[in-house]
Formats: sequence, structure tokens, C-alpha cells
Amino acid sequence: KKMTVGIAGSQARIGTTTQALQMILNLKALEYDAAYVEMGQQYLKKLQELEKEDIVKKEHCISFMDVDLYSSGQIVYANRQGYDYIIKDYGNIRDPDFEQISFLEQDLKIIVGGIKANEIEFVEKIMLEKCYEDVKYIFSFIPDHEKQNVKRAMGPYKLDTYFALYTPDPFAYVENDIYAYILGN
Repeated sequence: KKMTVGIAGSQARIGTTTQALQMILNLKALEYDAAYVEMGQQYLKKLQELEKEDIVKKEHCISFMDVDLYSSGQIVYANRQGYDYIIKDYGNIRDPDFEQISFLEQDLKIIVGGIKANEIEFVEKIMLEKCYEDVKYIFSFIPDHEKQNVKRAMGPYKLDTYFALYTPDPFAYVENDIYAYILGN
């Protein structure tokens, strides 16, 4: 059975797209077939402008670094391709165009957040919203000595709190077993 995963950021520019792409690369390393669907922002357009010669145009998507990338307008075609996983990047949860109902309908929901003073309040607000009770959390850029404190602060979500590794290039896979734990692989 195909699994859909929704990934949203607690705020803008928190690493949502990077985590979506890393999850796909992890799945590919485990020999699953996975695709990326951009549900809101303009990442694919910018990627095509920057990487023109390395983009492979397919009938309903583009491929870059062996990852099939679909816009939300092409999601029907992604669903027909027989992927094991479709990873949907919803962007910033606080964006007025955020597709909350679609996000909540996904098999697995992930919020990407941060712990800096100007980041943690966004995560705390999400934790208070009942509709997000079953999400998992990924935090980026957390020093090892802070991880236990973060888990403690996450209270009832501590078992659903994971830490990403430093990933400067979203298309260069940084092996991290959190994705297998999150996906139950």
C-alpha cells in the first residue's frame, strides 16, 4: 500500500524541503520508490532556474539527482505512478495558503521546527492545537548536549521527537536512521 507523508514547517525557512528530500533519499537507499510533491511554495520553479542543465523533464514531473519532483497541480499523475511513498512538502504551517485539511489527511504528518528563541514559540503553538495531536516532530541544528532537554520540553511528544543531522545540500543524502524510525521501516 502506498503511504503519503505530509511535512510542514513550524515557520518559514526552517528546513521543511530539506527534510522531505532527505526522507526520499533515505527511502531510495532502502530500495523503495518515492516521489516529492510540492504543495505550496515556489521551490521547484527556483530549482529549475538554478539547475537548468541538470533537470530531466518528464511527462508530468521533473527529475533532479534521480528524485521525481511534482508540483501540486500534477499530484494526480504522481498518485498513478505506483510509488511506495509520496512525500508532500506543505511549506510553512502559518502561511495563509497552507492546506491544513490536506495535510491532516496524510498517513503520516511531520512538523519541522527549531529551538532558538525566535523559533520555539511556533512549535509550542502547534503543540497546543488538538488537530496536530498525532504529528511527529523533526528538529534541525540541535547540539547533542541539548537533545535530552528538547525531548523533555516536548512533554507528551517526546517519543515522537527526532533530530536531523547537518544537511547543507538537500539532495546529498546524509544517512540518518530517524527516517526509518518515523516511517516504521
